[in-house]
Parts: sequence; C-alpha cells; structure tokens
Amino acid sequence: MKYLINKTRNVGLLFLTAILFFQSCKEPKDETAQQVETVQAEVLSLQPSDAVIEQAFPASLQGKDNIQLRPQISGYIDKIFVDEGAYVKAGQPLFRINASVYREQKNTALAALYMAKSQLESAQLELDKYKILSDNNVVADFQYQKAKATYENAKAAVNQQQTLVASADVNLGFTEIKAPISGYIGRIPNRLGALVAPNDTDPLTTLSQVSEIYAYFSLPENEILKINASRSGANLLEKVKSFKDVSLLLADGSLYTHQGKIDMMDGQFDPNTGSVMLRASFSNPESLLRTGNTGRVILKSIKHDVYKIPLLATYELQDKIFVGLLDQSNKMQRVALKDYIKSGDFYIIENGFNPGDRIIANELPSVPENTIVTPKVNP
Repeated sequence: MKYLINKTRNVGLLFLTAILFFQSCKEPKDETAQQVETVQAEVLSLQPSDAVIEQAFPASLQGKDNIQLRPQISGYIDKIFVDEGAYVKAGQPLFRINASVYREQKNTALAALYMAKSQLESAQLELDKYKILSDNNVVADFQYQKAKATYENAKAAVNQQQTLVASADVNLGFTEIKAPISGYIGRIPNRLGALVAPNDTDPLTTLSQVSEIYAYFSLPENEILKINASRSGANLLEKVKSFKDVSLLLADGSLYTHQGKIDMMDGQFDPNTGSVMLRASFSNPESLLRTGNTGRVILKSIKHDVYKIPLLATYELQDKIFVGLLDQSNKMQRVALKDYIKSGDFYIIENGFNPGDRIIANELPSVPENTIVTPKVNP
C-alpha cells in the first residue's frame, strides 16, 4: 500500500512539472511573435496645398424653347407635312386640319355681311330722304330721327358681320399649323384622319429649339449656405452666378466640349427635399444635346491650405470614410474623416491633420489595426 501511494505521488509531481515547463516555453514564444509582426505598405505624407474642388450634381436637360403644339380648333388631320425628329424652320407648315367646315362658316359670314351692307345702303337712302323733307318742314322731325336710328342699326349690323367674317377667317387660318420657332419635331401621336381638339391630353407634337440647352439641377441647403459664406457678391444670386467654367458631364462619362454658366436660381426651396433649383445654360451648336437628356453639372471652386487624400488611400465602413494614420513608431490606426468634400479622385479636408502626417497610400483594408508598418520603397 505504501508503495502505491508513493508511486501515485511521483506521477502527480511529474505531471505538474510538465505543465510548468510547457507554459514557461510557450509564453516567450508568443511574445516574440508579437514583437516581430510588421506589414509593408506604401505610405503617403500629407502636406497642405491649394485644390480645385469639383462637385457634380445630377441635371436634366431641356432646350431653350420647348413648345407643345396644340390645335386651336376641332377637326380631322388632313395632312402631316413633317416627320418625327425633323428639323423645321419658323413659319414652316406642320399639320393641316380639314378646312371644309370652317370654309363654309366663312362663306356664310360673308353672305350675311353682304346683306347687312345692302340694308345699310337702303337705310342711308331713307336717312338722306327724310333729312331733306325734315329740313323743308314737309315731315315731322320724328320721321327723320326714326330713319337715323334705322341707319345706325344697319351700320352696327355691318360691323357685327365684319367681325364674324374676321372670326371665321381666323378659324380657317387655324386649319394650317405652322412652326412658331425653328427647332426639332418630337413624337407625333396622331396620324392622318385622327380627330383632334384643343382640349386633347396629348399635343400634336413638341417643338424644341436646342441651339442653347438649359441644365436644371438642385443644390442642398447646406451647399447654398456655404456659397453664401465663401463667395463674393451683392446677393445670393450674384454669388451663385460667380461660378466660372461650369462644366457638363454627359451620360457616358465624357465631358461636354462647351462651358456653361449659371443664370437662374429658383425663388424658393423645395420643402420636401430641402434644396433649390438652379439653371445652367450651355451653347449647343452641334445639336448634340436634346430635351430629355441627362448629365451632371460640375461646379469648380478653389480651396487654400487643404489636404488632398486620394480615394485609394481610404475605405468606407458604415457610412464613414477611414484612413490609416501612422504615429511616430509607425503603428497604424484607422481615423474617420470629418467635414470632407469629394472632388474627382480625392477627398478634400481642411483640418484634422498636421503637415507631415503619414497615411497608408493604398490597400488599407488589408492592413490590420495597430500594425507596425514598414514603408515600402518603390524601385
């Protein structure tokens, strides 16, 4: 029994000794691994400089004149002189509405006018006759006054019929619809034989003059306040118009070849979006742009003593933009940008950094937090 107890005690001592030896060997090894954990990465040194700020805002494009052509009389389309998309000049015929009804209305008005004129001539003769008789005291003055009233009525009837003839002539002229301006024809929903009327939902077509294009875009309230605080001008409209070289980015990502200018700001903010509508105008001599195109208006301004951080040096997480900032011992910590402006391939920030601060230049998501970074030397 005594031998068994001693043997058990010796086994326990050996097990305890083994555990202590294992721990003593493991801890220095982990500590050494932590000391040598480093990552190579490209490093960018930040220095304040001047920067051109480019801000892009979605825009819808419209021609300078965009006219819906509607009939002013009812009738059947008798002739269509143009095709959809055609360029027309001012005064060129576009549509013709069947004129037979309005031609007969004019003929009826002319016949009534001729009758009224004959009655006026008869009344004139009666008036002249009773004037002579009245002057010679052959008839009472009452007869002359009655003839005079009949003459005035006949004269008024002639004027009335002349007005009806002119009205019929106007309606007859409305049967031919001409282009009020030069421009491009839009879609034509009605064809030959279609019955059209002034109260139709769809117009006959839309005529767009695109020698000049208007780009309508919105600025949020905070941007308007920044413009008011930072730009010169007697009033807000002048400050908004002070933007020079306004550019237009087309739907395919290319830059429109002509520069524009801001020439209008809406008189009130949209209460639903908290933004105000502005208009920039661009010349369009090649007729490249049409009503209905879309694009992005680019506004440029200059900021002094700011830091330009490339987009490649950042990454986005939970609606925040982070950079990897190195301390004096090259340990990297992620820092969120505040009050930044995105301009092209850079984030522009006025404060939050000091000259000479270093950040990870690219591939930031692959660099762990609190890692010791060895700046990579490019060959």
